[in-house]
Amino acid sequence: MSRKTRGSESLASLKKQCAEMTLKNDAQVLLVSSPYTSSALATAIMCRAIMKSGGTFHLSFEPPVIDLNRVDDFQVKHESESIFFIGIDTIGKKKIRKGKGYPIFLGGTSESMQIESLTIGTTHTVPAVTYTFADEHLTTYDYDLEIAAAATLLLTGYNQQSPKANKEIVEQAKERKLIEERKGIRLFGFGFLPLDELFLYSTKPFIQGISGNQKACDELLNEAEIPIPKLRSPMSTLSREEAQHLTQHLTSKLLDKIEPSIISHILGTDFILTRETETSPLRYLSGLEAIAETAWARQELGASMSVWIGDRGRSLRDLIDTYLSHHKDVISVILRLETKLKGISTQTSTSIEITGVQRELLTDVGRIALQSGIVNQERPLLVSNENSTVSIWTTEKIDMNQVLHLIRKKSLNAVLTSPKSLMFKYLPIESREDVLNSINPEISKRS
Repeated sequence: MSRKTRGSESLASLKKQCAEMTLKNDAQVLLVSSPYTSSALATAIMCRAIMKSGGTFHLSFEPPVIDLNRVDDFQVKHESESIFFIGIDTIGKKKIRKGKGYPIFLGGTSESMQIESLTIGTTHTVPAVTYTFADEHLTTYDYDLEIAAAATLLLTGYNQQSPKANKEIVEQAKERKLIEERKGIRLFGFGFLPLDELFLYSTKPFIQGISGNQKACDELLNEAEIPIPKLRSPMSTLSREEAQHLTQHLTSKLLDKIEPSIISHILGTDFILTRETETSPLRYLSGLEAIAETAWARQELGASMSVWIGDRGRSLRDLIDTYLSHHKDVISVILRLETKLKGISTQTSTSIEITGVQRELLTDVGRIALQSGIVNQERPLLVSNENSTVSIWTTEKIDMNQVLHLIRKKSLNAVLTSPKSLMFKYLPIESREDVLNSINPEISKRS
């Protein structure tokens, strides 16, 4: 399998590469997934395909970059199983143990020529290659293609689907009418939350002056001429004409009230997952993404995985209840910070200490503090409670895998809680400079 072949990354080339790999039908499968939402959704495709084909599996989440010693650990502990690493990059060049067979890497990059020979696709095609492998060796359905397309859009951005395989996966889903593009309001809960809660509990984005402010929300809806009987109704219960009319009025009034920097987060392109019901929280891709990122921030990846696999009963209800409770608490903390911010700023970073706040809230509190300008957006933020610290940033220029590599070299233990944040259960003050230098090595040159 040449580097040139993988570089072309069309579905046809991925299919050919997948056909060259083997999967024992009677073997139990271990799936090792990155926590990135696109990788978790891809892993869900494999879980479903294995179950539908009569097989068994179990699942483990690992950081998106691991060293080859960790790969050997899995080979030793699970020598009787077929092992798949999904969306995982590896560090190191040593040869790994074979055991009864070598693992297969679906997506990812490696420094090792041996691992490269066991890898199909790249970091940029994880959902596409995982769906293709499942379709080639196991049993897949329309839902799996829908999820593969959704994961691809989350991986690449809604308007970018390069490489070729990504474009082809999305186009296939569109042709089968599994996803449909939609423009308009893209706040979490648009299809199922009552209108008077849609803005009140918005944190993605946090709308200053409106989120958490019941009076301001009521005024917005009144100015948009929303009839009182419709205030407790979600958009999905309205007729097409009513929904279009109300959306136009809301959009007009919102543009008068919100900061230009968050317009694209509230209004823009979204995708409908057509196999979800009208009132499903997962019907809109933006909603699925919000739920996934909240579960990730709370380190509840197993709970979200059961929903991605297909549980639309209790697991989904629990996930939504947790989501709403989580973001109500986040908003409460943010409103407190806006009035009583106690932080320390330097030329290279900002640190905030918040007592009495659950560590599960720190990631979203930090994200909003940066995005809304409560703290300087140009600097990494360290936000801490009594026993945990989250390091978070906004810039696209920081490579998370490089950060993890540097953090590991400094013998610091961190857990990813989003694509741009790391949580340390205990981070001594003397180690904070090491963290900042790992996040942005240029900081140490400027300081």
